[in-house]
Amino acid sequence: MSSPDWLRMDEDRALLAGLLRHEAKANTYKFALVRALNDLALEHPLEAARDVVVPLRRVAERWLVFYWPFVGNRPVYQGARATRDGQQRQDISFREALTTLRGAWEALPHTRADPADGALLLAAYRAGRGQLPPALQAMTVHVLGRVARAVRQPVRYAGPGGQHGVFSPPAAARDLAGQPLPGTLPEELAFTVPGALWGTLQAMSLWVEALCVHEWSLFVERVEQAPAVTRGEVFSLLSASPAARLPLTWERHHVRLLMLEGQGFHCPWTGTRLVPGAFDLDHIIPVSVHPINELWNLVPSDPAHNMHVKRDRIPNAHRLGQALPELTATYQGYGQAAPLAQALEADASARFGLPLAPPLLARRVVQMAAAVAEARNVPRY
Repeated sequence: MSSPDWLRMDEDRALLAGLLRHEAKANTYKFALVRALNDLALEHPLEAARDVVVPLRRVAERWLVFYWPFVGNRPVYQGARATRDGQQRQDISFREALTTLRGAWEALPHTRADPADGALLLAAYRAGRGQLPPALQAMTVHVLGRVARAVRQPVRYAGPGGQHGVFSPPAAARDLAGQPLPGTLPEELAFTVPGALWGTLQAMSLWVEALCVHEWSLFVERVEQAPAVTRGEVFSLLSASPAARLPLTWERHHVRLLMLEGQGFHCPWTGTRLVPGAFDLDHIIPVSVHPINELWNLVPSDPAHNMHVKRDRIPNAHRLGQALPELTATYQGYGQAAPLAQALEADASARFGLPLAPPLLARRVVQMAAAVAEARNVPRY
């Protein structure tokens, strides 16, 4: 990296530190905005040559996960609740809507009250394929709309120099100059993130995540509420990982049908030939790291290896390289069944920006897994 690039990164690091540590805040929205952009920069490894067009919707999806543990039977308030016209205002504008959504999720037979389950709901919502009941899918759309309206506030006030000191005013994505995140709709409201700042988020993802969670925890500890909460309790809620898994019924059914029809699948990690009655669907990027139920991240694997060896780790660079032929063959196998082929094309396009042939998709998935492992200090094996 050239000297000007390092200087620019130092400037952006100072900007992020000032925004998170020193700027005035009425609630935790600014922490949530930076943390969401940090996640999106990791999920979408775009080149930082141009500004990045980010839909409000995509930030709202990350906020659903972040704020999930703070709503429900024991609310944890995220700022002062002012009283106006004799009524006490909420700390976050979407608290009631998100509380209702969490209650509907926890009423499902396979779920439980877990502070990290917002990530599971989001993974199921984004995957589609009937993973959520239609009423809950529609409720999620409504809540994300409410959250997206709240995202406008920190987009407007983040950074020095008055309004929109860092990010552009929201506008239709088609009217903004820059590189849109994959899956961005031309008509949806979005804003631009400076390309250099996006590059800094990619390069310093672990530092940004740690600072966001630390400063968020300190801020909430100072909020007056009963019972009081400590920074440690807030940290635990913000850093919780899903303890459960959603049943991948649709995906398992179609993979098993392919096996019964004679399509061969081998575990990408051990090379073991798999049979219809004994295979796991492994998350290449583990659920505990980042729940992604998109089909490119789900591969048939050896159950014993998945349970006892891989677990919540990401294979090292050598193992990932060795797995490329089997990952390619797996994606080619998915192409033999229309439902899986359509799902894989849609999921790859939404993640990487365009449909990819199996060999190229396998390479992109390996690159992304390695980048996530490095950026978030995920254990390797």
